[in-house]
Amino acid sequence: MTNREALLESSTALLRDGGYADTTARAIASDAGVSLGAIGYHFGSTQKLLDAALAEGVRRWFEPVIELLAQPKAPPTLAQLGPALDGLLETLSRNRPLVIAYFEALVRAERSPALRTALAADFHALRTALTRGIEQILVHRPEAVAPDPQVAASLIMATFDGLIIQWLLDPQRLPSGSLIAETLQRAATLAPVETAQASSH
Repeated sequence: MTNREALLESSTALLRDGGYADTTARAIASDAGVSLGAIGYHFGSTQKLLDAALAEGVRRWFEPVIELLAQPKAPPTLAQLGPALDGLLETLSRNRPLVIAYFEALVRAERSPALRTALAADFHALRTALTRGIEQILVHRPEAVAPDPQVAASLIMATFDGLIIQWLLDPQRLPSGSLIAETLQRAATLAPVETAQASSH
């Protein structure tokens, strides 16, 4: 492992374990086994190194989900969707500092073009994987009135971000995955899609 790789790996691990505010240049250099000067040499500044580590942490968080969605499979049933959501929410508990760093990264991205570009690429990869998963489901349900897969993927991502915020602020009141799945299915039947499509012509 090169010094650059060691710095990025140490930064990512420290962000995951302690969050953004507690990750210092000295701690990174010590953990990576390199000098403080190596940070400036390889990344230009500690801030740029932390931006790169934030992007890498988000990428690693998204990666298992993307790999799972990329596997050909039958469409999930409602009974399977609930536990799947519970599993996703469970990953939050195991990665709380990284979850917080994720939101810190979103704020930092406004002032860091490189971080913004990296995070946008992560989101694009996740949206693409979700879109393909939705397309696979629609193949198995040709009789259904199909939503636009990419728009549906964006909506799912927005919903999960909202759940993350609720989990961070008031986890005790966050509904279970099964209840969320059941409510989503019921909400989908409130307004027939055919009517909305007909009125648009």
